Amino acid sequence: MHRQKILKTMCLKSQGLKQAFSGLHWTETLEIVTLTLMLSMIPFHTGISLFFTYCWFLSVVLKNSILKRWSFFSWHQDKSYPYNQNAYMLIPMLVYWLAYLISMLWTENRAVGWTEIEQNAWFFAIPVTCLCTDFRQISKKCLRAMLWVFVITLTLLFFYLLAKSIIVTQQSSSGYLTSGLKVFYDYIHHTYGSLYIVSVLAFLYTELVGEEKLGRGMLVLLALCASCLVVFLLFLNSRAGILSFILLSILCCLHTCFIRKKQRQGIISLVVVLTLLTVAYNALPEEFHRLSRTSSEIANGDMSDSRFQIMQSAWTVIKEHPLTGVGAGDRMDVLLPFYDTPKDVLCPHNQFLDTWLATGIFGLLALCLMLAWPIQAAVKKKQVLPVLINVALLVCLLVESIFERQMGVSFTAVIYVYYTIILMK
Repeated sequence: MHRQKILKTMCLKSQGLKQAFSGLHWTETLEIVTLTLMLSMIPFHTGISLFFTYCWFLSVVLKNSILKRWSFFSWHQDKSYPYNQNAYMLIPMLVYWLAYLISMLWTENRAVGWTEIEQNAWFFAIPVTCLCTDFRQISKKCLRAMLWVFVITLTLLFFYLLAKSIIVTQQSSSGYLTSGLKVFYDYIHHTYGSLYIVSVLAFLYTELVGEEKLGRGMLVLLALCASCLVVFLLFLNSRAGILSFILLSILCCLHTCFIRKKQRQGIISLVVVLTLLTVAYNALPEEFHRLSRTSSEIANGDMSDSRFQIMQSAWTVIKEHPLTGVGAGDRMDVLLPFYDTPKDVLCPHNQFLDTWLATGIFGLLALCLMLAWPIQAAVKKKQVLPVLINVALLVCLLVESIFERQMGVSFTAVIYVYYTIILMK
């Protein structure tokens, strides 16, 4: 029965999506499709996402050349269009990339520096492309469908890894918690995976409390995806992920009680979350023990954890170069004196320290503005989703050099494109 309702709901959503695409030029449809696949493919492979990013660039060029007659900044002419204000939200991202480029003037290891700049090139290409398009064709219904594709793909990834882990466990004698969960760790980095999952859970919350009332079949699908993703999050064994989920739950309850004025629903939601956390704690206690040990160490001033020692090493160097940093190419070389061998050198595991170390105070301010601007704009327009996602992003930035890998740079850049679309609706 539930399966039939879910299928019926998906059919209705498909019909609604067809209506949302009706009347669009093929270049506008291509832009929507490529934007959807850019985000959805990141957890699978950043190379695939990069391919669809190139396709998005092409779709923008085609749309502006065919429909706008090569007028790439035509949206500036319409002062009443809300995108005019939201487009500038991406400028700090562009400034952040320029800070790395400018740091090449005083860096010594230029080969590594250019590699860093190339890796962060998403922060240049995405804002520039966004400033050349307007997203007028993307309706609220279409935007929700685009984000639902991300939900479904991430849920399917969980089932794939779960099936693979069961097969591995049957072939091993070490038990599921040892060999089975290793499948999840090996496929996706725990911090990045946690960021994707918590972001999707934030979207599911906005779907649940949104203006459009969900049917029973859609609610069942939402509950199924949310349950699977919470389990996925626990299997990744990430302290940042658990902390992000707890903060997300608290913010959602506060939003329900004090913004939506639904105190009863907020209390019920809080009870449900606490129940889930209790069950999860009893099922997988080690994940929570790691978080509690870290919290206890911070409270007692104990910095023996290797992550804190890594951050302390970076801070020692930053105090010597607070204004300019050491340059994008030398950020790892200057940490050599704190390690026994070059192979042992690790990045600061804190994006704020990492950016400050490489680019100085200029890059750090750009990063802070990049995080704060969407939150300020979202609060002003009473949009909760960018706030929730940026809180999760902030937690991950504090415990990991998120932009050290393509999967962090690409997700952040692409999700900011979605912020721009969300805030103009």
